[in-house]
Amino acid sequence: MSTTKQDYEPMAVAMPTAVKGVPMVEVLVSAPSHLPGGYIFDAAANGQTFSVTVPAGGVSRGQTFSAPFVPGGGRHGGGVPASAVPEGRWKDGLCDCCMFGCCHPALWMGICCRLALLGQVQNRLRLNWLGVRANPGDRSPFKVLLGITIFAMVWSRIFSNLLKGYIDPNTGLPIEGSPFWTIYAVNIAFFFALGVFSIYVILKTRRYIRESSGI
Repeated sequence: MSTTKQDYEPMAVAMPTAVKGVPMVEVLVSAPSHLPGGYIFDAAANGQTFSVTVPAGGVSRGQTFSAPFVPGGGRHGGGVPASAVPEGRWKDGLCDCCMFGCCHPALWMGICCRLALLGQVQNRLRLNWLGVRANPGDRSPFKVLLGITIFAMVWSRIFSNLLKGYIDPNTGLPIEGSPFWTIYAVNIAFFFALGVFSIYVILKTRRYIRESSGI
């Protein structure tokens, strides 16, 4: 879902509590569309982006409801410390892949199932599997990209066995007149398309992170 500052007109109505010494205020937020209870989207108040959780029962487009807002709390102005997601820089360095150890699940997912790992990141960022803002009812990007990963593995296995069937066991070369090269070309085209798709969704997701975090 794409939201802009004009979609919301925050109005401070109370200052009942404080979060770690930072005053929390209640603001009125206008729902950008029909949303179910528990759905999380981004709103803007005084030039600051923060996360808003739709109350139980859901809301209709244009309906206003109150939400907690911590001035100066970054995009997590609803109560999550801004330090959890730094602004203006990447949280981890380029060579920090082993900072949690060589057996960390995220490291091995990045090596063996990089699209599935990307799906987890997109899920946390509330993006869909194409790297754009998700809408209510969209499929989980993790499930979609995991499905693509499994399909690619099965495809690779099937085509590997097909190609072996057209290899002359005596010479180790493709049998003359067999469809070996046709099958080989189809296999190469599929993995080329998969590689282009992977680069596309990675760049789209990376661009969203850079824009939302001011990097």
